[in-house]
Amino acid sequence: MKKAIGYLSLSLAVFLVSILFMYIGFTSPAKNGADSPFIRMTVCTVLCFCFTSLFTRYIHPFSGLAGLDSANLNLGFTIAILLAVFVEFVTFGNTTVEPYMDTLVQKNTGSFGENFYGYIKYIFMGGQLLVAVRTFIHSAFLGLLKAIMKHAD
Repeated sequence: MKKAIGYLSLSLAVFLVSILFMYIGFTSPAKNGADSPFIRMTVCTVLCFCFTSLFTRYIHPFSGLAGLDSANLNLGFTIAILLAVFVEFVTFGNTTVEPYMDTLVQKNTGSFGENFYGYIKYIFMGGQLLVAVRTFIHSAFLGLLKAIMKHAD
């Protein structure tokens, strides 16, 4: 039970940080009607990708000291990231964010902003999906190594 709490808490941290960056970068400007949230959206997208990528990659030595298995932890990270992307997908399609993003695209027609505001939400979610694929592949690879080592005896 203690290990399950460790897996869940680390996975929950990844989930909540992703949702926090989405709220700061996209939902909050939509609620406030910000004129040009270019920098906020860019910074939150980059920080979310970097945090998620680095946290899921470099937490393993510390979690290993607590007795957590890296393959199971990566699987938990994959599930948490996929849940976060699903929540973000639903949030980007709701009645607050979607019209706001459409308005930003229409305001910036014919400039760089048109493409930026049209695709930034996909870049935000796509970066996290890349991390989810990486953690899933690492989980499968570590599970395979574990099975090979177990049968090598």
